[in-house]
Formats: sequence, C-alpha cells, structure tokens
Amino acid sequence: MKNVNKWLVLLLSIALVLSALSGCIKEEQQEVPAEEVPEALSAPLNIGTLMGPTGMGMAGLVDLESEGSKVFVYDSPDQCMAGLLNGDLDVAAIPSNVAAVLYNKTEGGIKLLGVNTGGVLYVLSNGADPVSSLADLKGQTVYASGMGGVPEYAFKALMAKEGLAEDDIELVWLQSHADVVSTLITEGGYALVPEPQVTVAGTKADTVKVELDINAMWKEAFGFDLPMGVIACRAQVAEERPGDLVFLLNKYYECLEMFQEDKDFAAMVIAGMSILPSEGVAKAAMPRCNIMLETGFDACKSILTPLYETLSSYNPQAVGGSIPGDDFYFAKDHPTNYSIKLEF
Repeated sequence: MKNVNKWLVLLLSIALVLSALSGCIKEEQQEVPAEEVPEALSAPLNIGTLMGPTGMGMAGLVDLESEGSKVFVYDSPDQCMAGLLNGDLDVAAIPSNVAAVLYNKTEGGIKLLGVNTGGVLYVLSNGADPVSSLADLKGQTVYASGMGGVPEYAFKALMAKEGLAEDDIELVWLQSHADVVSTLITEGGYALVPEPQVTVAGTKADTVKVELDINAMWKEAFGFDLPMGVIACRAQVAEERPGDLVFLLNKYYECLEMFQEDKDFAAMVIAGMSILPSEGVAKAAMPRCNIMLETGFDACKSILTPLYETLSSYNPQAVGGSIPGDDFYFAKDHPTNYSIKLEF
C-alpha cells in the first residue's frame, strides 16, 4: 500500500496542477468560503477514512501525504472512533450518527466539518415482483443489516411517511451486508442493501434488480439527501488549527471536482486506496454512492437535523442521547461554504 500511495500522490499532484491550469474547476459550483484558504498546512494531519462510500471522496486526500500527512483506511467505524477519541486521528470520515454519538460522549470534543456522503441504501429484488413504493412491500419480508443504526430508522421513518405500521413489512436483520446479499441471491425476495454491495449483488445474479432508491425517497420526504457519512475532527484541532481544516476542505473540494471531470481517474484512485475492491466495482458503484461535500453551517444543520430527529425519536442513544447543539458545527465559527454533489 505504501508504494501505491506514493504513486497515487504523484498522479493526484499532477492532475490537480493540470486541472487548475486548464480551468476545469467550475468555480460557479462553489460558494466562496468566508475564511481565506491558507497556501499550505501548518503541520501534517492524520486522517482516517473507511472502506466503502463514506471513504470514496476521501481517496483524493492521499495527495496530502506529499506534505507529511497520513491517510489511514479502515474497514470499521470503530477504528475511526477510537482514533478520534485517543488522539491518533485529527480528522475522520465516519457515519453521520457516529459523529453525534462521539460529540455527546466527549461533551463537545468532536466537531462536524461537513457532510460527505448521501444515501447509499437501495431496495433490491431477486425473482420477486417489481415495486414502486414501500407500500408495495406490505406483507413482504425484507432482508437487511444495520439494525439500531441509520438503515433501520431511516427505513422505518419512510414507512411511517407512507402510512405503514412497523409490522406491515417484516424486516429480517442479518449480521452483515455480505450476509444480506448472499441471502437475497439464494432465497430470492427483497433486501435493503447499500453500495457497493448493490453492485456486487448485480454481478452475482442477473436477476437482481434495483427497485427503490431510499435516498431519493428521503429527499422527497425531507427535502435533503439522506446523510450517511460525514467528516469530523477533534475539537482541539478545530480550536488550534482552524486554518488547516479550511485548507483540508478546500483540497477535498478540488479533488471532488477532479473526480467529477474524470470518472476513470476517480475509480483508479479509489481502488488504489483499497476503499473499493477494484476499479470496475468503483466505476459501477459511483453513480449510486451520492459522493458530496456540504460544509456550510446552515446546509449541514438542515441536512442532518431530520436524520438526528428521526434517530432520536426511535432511540436517543443512536445519536448519543441528545441532538448536537450548534457548537457541533465547525462552520458556525469558521464559515466555509463548499457545496458539490458528484453526478455520473
């Protein structure tokens, strides 16, 4: 991985320079941040990210390793949580509810830098009748994983929006996303599955169909994307090095712009960082991964509040006991307004 990272750093550095020279960064898509962007980091940052959609946009930050920063890729949110709590990580991409849990656990020791991943949940079918709404699933069984987290409570909130009782659809909770895909393939029926497992399921059986886009349904119900992943930092870093965090967000935005311009390059970088297993899977999954960046105070609060309120109404501990206050948001004191959602 170390040699791969060096190669990716070089490619990204060259690509960023060429992108700036060619003028392919679309300034009209970016609201100019209120704080001036420093020319460089004052000191290296330790950055944690996750395999899967939450880490896909973060892949471009490997370029910062040329300045001494480190990007660590983990397969479990618990590893990012531990890194933020013990100080090994300065910044991390984590599930949206985990950021709220850490904020409450540390009594404000975690700050929210931005929302970086929209909804990646889809209802799939295999050998079953097509459906166009959750109401069409009444009386059916749906295999799923993620009990006690965003998948469960978001799905139940959308059921309620459609006038369904919780027992109108039987949710069978399995241990992992892989178990859900395996069961869908062998048993048939319906399943609630996130990307990139949606893409993986499609490669295992050509009878697998995408029936419902949970993100689109959430957006129709609440007006915003379903925020599945966020970027968070330790409050100490926000207090002592706010300029470095502004620099990081600006770099993140530039990398997403570059990914938008060249999907093949994006897939190569994502696979090269082992965030997804291959370039082919990355290219196939990207259109359904809702890679984004929203950093503004009003934007982030508006996007996250419906989710946090929904989670809290079902189980307050899903957000750590209470909905985070305004001090949770880095942009409250350090306004940045980067806004982009990749479309492929």
